[in-house]
This record gives sequence, C-alpha cells and structure tokens, in this order.
Amino acid sequence: MATINTVLVTTSWLGRLLGLADEGAESDEPPAVDDRTGFEGSLEGSEVIGRSPQSYVAAGDSISSFVGKEVSNKLAKYGLEDIDPEEWYPLEIPLAMLYDMRDEYGGVRMRNMGQNVPEHVKFPPELSEVDDALHAIDRAYHQNHRGGDLGSYEFHQEGPNEGRMVCENPYPCEFDKGLIKGVARKFADNPVKVEEVGDHCRSDGDARCEYRVDWI
Repeated sequence: MATINTVLVTTSWLGRLLGLADEGAESDEPPAVDDRTGFEGSLEGSEVIGRSPQSYVAAGDSISSFVGKEVSNKLAKYGLEDIDPEEWYPLEIPLAMLYDMRDEYGGVRMRNMGQNVPEHVKFPPELSEVDDALHAIDRAYHQNHRGGDLGSYEFHQEGPNEGRMVCENPYPCEFDKGLIKGVARKFADNPVKVEEVGDHCRSDGDARCEYRVDWI
C-alpha cells in the first residue's frame, strides 16, 4: 500500500495563528494542481458549482471553527468569496485550498474534512444502500463539476458488504478517502472501513488511488 508523506506545519500557518498575516494582501494565483498530484487530466476550463466549496467550509466548521475559518480564508486568498451555491467557479481555487490544507495540517485533517462533507450535502431520496451511494459518488461528481478532464470515482462491488473504489481525479487522495468513508457511513448500519490498497497513489505521482471499502 502506498504511503503518504508527512508535511510539517509551515511558517505561514504560524503567522496567521499569531495574527501576523497581511490583512490587505492581494489574491494569489492558485498553484498548479499538476505539481501536487499525479492525476494526468487537463483541468483547463474546469469549473465547480458553488455548493461544493460551500460544503468544504461547512465540513471544516464541523471539525472546529478555526478550521472552517482557515478554509474560508484560503478560498478568499485565491479570489473566492461570497459564494453563490448555484454559480460556477474555477475548479483550481478549491483544489488549491484543499492542497494547502493538506500541506499545512496533514493527511488526518484532510481525511476528516472529506468525511464531514457528506453531512452537508443532499442525497437523492431513492438512495438507501451503501453500494448504491458509493456508485452515486461519480454521478454527483460530474453533476457538480464541468469542463476539462475531470476524471472519475469508479466503484466495483466485490461482495454483499465490500467493494473497491478507484479514484482517478484531481482531488487530494486523503480527502477522497475521507469522502468515501463519510458517504458509506451515512447508509451503513455497522462500522465502515476504508483502506488504500495497491501500488498506486496520487500523492506519490501516480494517476489514481484504489481503496477497499468494507461496511460490516
């Protein structure tokens, strides 16, 4: 199984914590996504609907008010403020925020954010089973994103209460791992286990990650 590198907290995070950041700083350009993940698709022209980054802010708030504020500050840093849930925005902005959060706070925080996202989105009423919900992640992903080579979430059921999710998309793998667990947990009667498997990992420069999902 691929390992995830541990990243130390940066001095910029310490500056914000102590209130030393420049209040009037201009918006920065979002860092290139392909420098931070092995996903190979072109994101030129890719957009995300506003309710998605709104759910990331809410997921951060679920962890702590400080994390929620950091998510909002990072989105604003790259020019995304006063989000309209039905408006389309450049995908590179929330991606830059998520990778910044991963780099500054580590994989555990990123997984917690992903795990909390399903608590702040609406699911179709016809969904009632774990496997159906996991299959639906890819459909929801493409409903909330458009343009470019967005990739996919491909779920393969391998038993009554188990399956494998192949994530080939530009999101941080730690975020996806949490998201998968959060979605499954909404519909499972028993604990859910998500484990990265295989020799590929986007954080190591590969194009995809694979996760084994068990809900028994």
